[in-house]
Amino acid sequence: MAKYTLASYAVRVRKSREDDYLQLDDFDRSGGDLLKEFYGYLLHLRERPFENEEKERSLECQEVTQEHRALRFKLAHGAYGAQSRIRERQTGQVVFEKQEDHVDLTDLRNYLILPANSKVGLLFTERFQGNGVLSTLAESFKKAFNAKHHGYVIEINNLTSEDAFGKYLDSGRLKKIRLIRQEIPQDVADELGMGEYERRLGKIEVVMSPPRKFSFGKRKLQSAISSGDDVSSMLEWRGVQYSEMKILVNIAGTNRTLSVSSGTTPAMLYDIDEEMRKDSVTDLTDDWLYAKAKELSEDLAKTLGMSVDVMRRDFTWPEVWGHYRLEVPIDQND
Repeated sequence: MAKYTLASYAVRVRKSREDDYLQLDDFDRSGGDLLKEFYGYLLHLRERPFENEEKERSLECQEVTQEHRALRFKLAHGAYGAQSRIRERQTGQVVFEKQEDHVDLTDLRNYLILPANSKVGLLFTERFQGNGVLSTLAESFKKAFNAKHHGYVIEINNLTSEDAFGKYLDSGRLKKIRLIRQEIPQDVADELGMGEYERRLGKIEVVMSPPRKFSFGKRKLQSAISSGDDVSSMLEWRGVQYSEMKILVNIAGTNRTLSVSSGTTPAMLYDIDEEMRKDSVTDLTDDWLYAKAKELSEDLAKTLGMSVDVMRRDFTWPEVWGHYRLEVPIDQND
């Protein structure tokens, strides 16, 4: 598994009970701009963290920077509610004891672009060892947006397979398939002498790769991903039902990872470790990652038929937006 990845999502807004998506910079036909709403939400998160009491998760904004109609922002995301000890590896000395009300935060970078005159924006979120911020980010932003804009729905979804993923498979070489299951099958656990607790917390993976300089055939995968009908059957291998399949596709020397789960739209993941090697970069800096997210957004826009020129168009931020806040309402039951 790549240590650092970027996951890409489509951002849209529509009216409740309607299927047609609305223009991002005038979604209410009265000058309502989703970019202003998202910026005001991030400014609010910078002043007051969002906490999900049920899941014991916290989210706060560390910094946010404007770039035409794009936002570069760093979110601190983490959990609380458990005690733990942190020790120094070499000496074994305990250097900190975490209490239940301490939040264990990880800083993750994000890039959002909401072009003018467009009905779809792109969001890239950083993941560290498979963990990201999307669930908490989407939950809190939708909660804030819906409290102010009744009758509208925000969608932050994986991109549709028939748009980007089919085209990536067409042009790329299929280099690796990983099947992942988040708990050990009972018969395997019995053979290994594992208890029920260990079995449920365990994970099993099957990794298949062709000989060097070769690639897998793609016809079966293309058919399954474009239709969705055969995805569940493809997640079964040698009598074991897996929960996820990750497909590594190499396109012009760059790896793209397509993640497929039963009943879900595939997610596009970008291997940042691979991108760093390709760019001969040794330090993962903010500037490099944001620039890479911008590059990937334009690459993805071309695949989806979006105008790159529109994405690059200059935009002057209204000064008043700096004073606007989109607050996440506090649940009275919390």
